[in-house]
Amino acid sequence: MTMQQTPADDRCPPSTCDSSALLLGLVNTAPLAGGRDRLTVPEDLSAWLAHAGLPGAGTSVTGADVAAARELRDAFTMIFRAHSGCEDGEAALPAAEEYLQRIAHRYPLVPRLDADGCHLVPAQDGILGGFGALFAAAADLAARGGWARLKMCKNPTCYTGFFDKTRNSSGLYCSTACSTRMAARAYRSRVKNA
Repeated sequence: MTMQQTPADDRCPPSTCDSSALLLGLVNTAPLAGGRDRLTVPEDLSAWLAHAGLPGAGTSVTGADVAAARELRDAFTMIFRAHSGCEDGEAALPAAEEYLQRIAHRYPLVPRLDADGCHLVPAQDGILGGFGALFAAAADLAARGGWARLKMCKNPTCYTGFFDKTRNSSGLYCSTACSTRMAARAYRSRVKNA
């Protein structure tokens, strides 16, 4: 993960950057609209790690690893909900930030220097390295100025994680479909109350 400041339209634009895809991939394992949680058993986590190309995919995954992944997912979700201006996200933000600060030492990162710059990479292999890659992705996005653009859709029937591609970082919905649904809902509410 590159630690140098780069413009949004440089080599890895934040909207398509591996770092945002990795973090959004994790938060989007949560159940949506009555769907199934995709991180419930060790096989789920192993499959997600393999799909994401992270360390730990070929190692033995335990129930404790699944619980740790879900806790990480929940903390990132609350931060992304706060980025969207969701009241529950802002209320839960201090606890999510405190949790991430408290556990970060479990997943140390080391700099890797090459011709392209300095990249933070997990210092460990296995599951701990896989979780460390999430912290490296967060650091990469923060360095690129894209951290606050990771959000959760404000449509209460959706709550999908997304990268806000608007110029002024004012996006609230993951898609035009969700935006249209919410605008129609607001219109019906105004007509009903008029």
